[in-house]
Amino acid sequence: MMKVEAIQSNDRRQSCPAQMTKGAAWGAAAGVAAKYILPVQPDEKRTPEYRKVMNKINNQKAEYNFRTAEFLNTLKAKEKHSLAEDQFIKMFDGLKDGEHVKRASIRSAIKNLQEKAPYQVNEFKQLCKASSAVVEKTAKQCVSAYNLVTKHIRPTGFFLATGAVLGAIVSLLDSVLRTDVKS
Repeated sequence: MMKVEAIQSNDRRQSCPAQMTKGAAWGAAAGVAAKYILPVQPDEKRTPEYRKVMNKINNQKAEYNFRTAEFLNTLKAKEKHSLAEDQFIKMFDGLKDGEHVKRASIRSAIKNLQEKAPYQVNEFKQLCKASSAVVEKTAKQCVSAYNLVTKHIRPTGFFLATGAVLGAIVSLLDSVLRTDVKS
């Protein structure tokens, strides 16, 4: 036969306000963590500022910039260049930051290679892909960084308060529903 000793077991329990305070503290910590863990929401992505920054990042993917210059410098540092590498480097001659390589110059370089050395057309295309990959990687880093900034802008108080209230409620329910049974 089991006997329930509710009065005696209640003496061994922590007080309800202490449990709720502890639960609120854990909930507040979880709320602040949720501020950064939750992905950027669609309504945050629709703000004019977010759209402006994302458009700027996407436009920079097709522009000549310092990453493209670094890629070109690694090619220029080589002692001997293939014809494909020469064509690729010449494509960027005279470009300044923010300018675009024109499609006509890419077509012209490919046509030139097809006439002089058709076997190097694939090498030229690989250089174009490698250069694009470097720029794409930089763009992804920029998007990640701006998403973190967007998360940082979120109101901390809301996440803190929501987490604290939910933590206190869960703690209260746990305390109320817990029963100590002695046999």
